[in-house]
Amino acid sequence: MYKYVIVDSSELTDVNSQIDFSQLPYSSKDVLRYSLDGTKAVIKYATPIPSFFSRKTTYTYSQITPIMLNSEWTQVYTEEDLGL
Repeated sequence: MYKYVIVDSSELTDVNSQIDFSQLPYSSKDVLRYSLDGTKAVIKYATPIPSFFSRKTTYTYSQITPIMLNSEWTQVYTEEDLGL
């Protein structure tokens, strides 16, 4: 079962980062989902929780979905924006 954490982008670029992509279903930080302002990223992991996420808040799919749908993560367009 997959779980999710939200991390600051700075944790991904820090040379001393403890995040080990070999333990994650991603090849690098380049393929993660980032907030629109680029300051946060969501990372999926298979349970059990990797030790480098032990102090992070974890989310289930049903918990992370509404977070990802808010305006911090998803651009909302009006009909006017689309020229309709």
